[in-house]
Amino acid sequence: MQLKKNPQLDALNKQAVSRTTKQFKTNPQLDAINKQAASSANNLPPDKKSKSCVGTLLRIAFICVPVVIILAEIALTSVLSSCGGGGNTGKREAKQYVNSMNKAQQATYAEDGTFSNSLDALGLGLKTQTTHYKYSIIATKNAAFSYGVSIRETKELTSYVGAVFLVPVSKAANKEKTTVSILCAANSPGNTQPSAPILKNGNPVCAAGSSLVTK
Repeated sequence: MQLKKNPQLDALNKQAVSRTTKQFKTNPQLDAINKQAASSANNLPPDKKSKSCVGTLLRIAFICVPVVIILAEIALTSVLSSCGGGGNTGKREAKQYVNSMNKAQQATYAEDGTFSNSLDALGLGLKTQTTHYKYSIIATKNAAFSYGVSIRETKELTSYVGAVFLVPVSKAANKEKTTVSILCAANSPGNTQPSAPILKNGNPVCAAGSSLVTK
């Protein structure tokens, strides 16, 4: 049996659909406000506090990563020293320690704007004296010197000296400073402290009686 159409019911349905459609039509004024708000958000300047946090994190990473590498190198050298104990191992120890002291002074200056006069303050965990060498540092306003001097007269052990100098970034920017380093070994084995390196035309060079260590 087929249901008959009800004209009044059809009219009510059409009216309800028409009202619903009108309610969901776009509102030009509302669209304009939304677009303006989105545009304003895109043009806002970056958050200065966020920039500061990112810069701080990058600075910490720049300083901490080299220090972690230095500590790992020192730990490896200590293991080799305890296993061997011979002249070659002693040389490796002194060369590595003094080189690490140089790097630590550079990291310290980058962080504090000054060099350290304390071996303990460098945070490397180095002893001032081991089986083969005695270690010490001397710092001034513009330079830091690190020493690894043999504690006994021997033909196997060579003494070392490292230096970190504060120099201008460029001739045009005298106020901006950076650090340069050098590692030197005494030309002859023995327990005499090598002479400190010097700056020559803005470049560090080994003093008389010592030679540049490149490896």
